[in-house]
Amino acid sequence: MVENKQKVKNKEKSNRTLYIILATVVGLLILCGAIIAFVLNYNQSAPDKVSIVDDGKAVYVQAEMNDNYRLYSFKFVNSQDGEILIESENNTLTIEDLLENGIEIGKTYEVSVCYLAQNEGNNSQYSQPITWTVYTFLDAPIISYDAEEELLSWQAVENAQYYLVYYNGLTDPIQTENTYLDLQTIVGGEREFYVQAISGEEVESDKKSYKDSPFSNKLNISVVHKFLDFTSVSFDEATKEITITGSEDLDSFYIYLNDTPYECIDFEKTESDGIYTYLVDISILSSYNEGDTIGASPRTIDEYNIFDGQIVYASQEG
Repeated sequence: MVENKQKVKNKEKSNRTLYIILATVVGLLILCGAIIAFVLNYNQSAPDKVSIVDDGKAVYVQAEMNDNYRLYSFKFVNSQDGEILIESENNTLTIEDLLENGIEIGKTYEVSVCYLAQNEGNNSQYSQPITWTVYTFLDAPIISYDAEEELLSWQAVENAQYYLVYYNGLTDPIQTENTYLDLQTIVGGEREFYVQAISGEEVESDKKSYKDSPFSNKLNISVVHKFLDFTSVSFDEATKEITITGSEDLDSFYIYLNDTPYECIDFEKTESDGIYTYLVDISILSSYNEGDTIGASPRTIDEYNIFDGQIVYASQEG
């Protein structure tokens, strides 16, 4: 009986020893794993090169993320201005960050990054530099609409040379140096407006200091265009030609014989400095008789393009 008890005690002692050995081994393995991970992630070798991230709206300088270090140190070297260091808790710098630290739009820099540790001796090396000419995007305009004045307007954008006003999708934008658009100058209809600021730099896109802005906010507006009266109407009795001038670009209008309207779509049209001239051969109207009173006016096309002005009567020539 005593011998059996002794065997049980020896077995329990052996088990405890085995447990201790296993626990020690497991602890050493965990420690080794942590050391290996530390060596792999927290070392003094150089990071990868920085990247220039351009999302079409803004530009960023970005380093590879490494959470085992305290800070990122971005180095910008210009041949004339020397070296600028920017320390950041983030691995990404915005254009605003750059400008606040003395980086200038349009200048070329050698850009690199290193990781900063708690102890300076553990800092990483600097990455291989990239050459970058700093650029940014123009600010997007913010548009608003004055229904009483029928004006679309926006604030001036710094460094913009002109603006493109889109109202017909991406086709046929209106170019203007103004910061407003009179909506009576476009064809009426249900329109979606947005504006883009244009830098106007006459260089290749990748060499621009300022790239064209993102599109502005969008406004949906029901535009009702009221055609203006013709400026003048004249009739040459000898050639039987009517000459009409005005500021509207028309595909059709009315010719009046003794105040009876006839739709006219057959004519010659020319334009100079925003003034349109229409030349009509009166002989196309079989009802014309010598001595008839002749007039002309634009015509209402639909609910968005209307004419409620006056008929302009022809002066006689020849």
